[in-house]
Amino acid sequence: MQVRLFPLVAALALLFAVPGWATTVIQPTFRKMVASAEYIVRVEVKSVTSAWRPNPSKPGERYIGSQITLAVREIIKGTPPQPLVLDVVGGRIGDDELVVDGAPKLAAGDECILFVRGNGHTLFPVVGLMHGYFPIYRDAVTKRASVLRFNGRPLRSEQELEPGAPSVTSARTPALTPEAFRDRIRVQQR
Repeated sequence: MQVRLFPLVAALALLFAVPGWATTVIQPTFRKMVASAEYIVRVEVKSVTSAWRPNPSKPGERYIGSQITLAVREIIKGTPPQPLVLDVVGGRIGDDELVVDGAPKLAAGDECILFVRGNGHTLFPVVGLMHGYFPIYRDAVTKRASVLRFNGRPLRSEQELEPGAPSVTSARTPALTPEAFRDRIRVQQR
């Protein structure tokens, strides 16, 4: 049974809210994503452990939360804690599931680049929820790694990350490799 508990999520949003953060998902600019991330990492998901947690805003009620253990393959910005474990609202226990709309669903074995902010203090500590999540796809034949957007489309240029920007490159242009995307993030930090 999939549960979308808006009242619970709204209450938790207020509980975990940090001044200046909105609960509406607005696509940030690439510059803002890089600037607002405490750390940007290329990771592999090692495990996702979900558990029932007490709801601090409503004693006697509970919600599903998860801890996502990540193996850091590369640090692109900042100094993430070691080990890196994301603490998130949402997850699945048996037939029960709590979904935070817009939050990426991470599973063991996934490889991605994450723009992380507010771990342990927000519903889902990824900048702009889905906007700060970039899965890495490996071609089965060529073994070439490519960066995708949250919606599975290839990321061909960081310019495509600007709000309202159309695909600025031709479909014949290959997707960025993780190394090329890392380099463009580092240039943006300067």
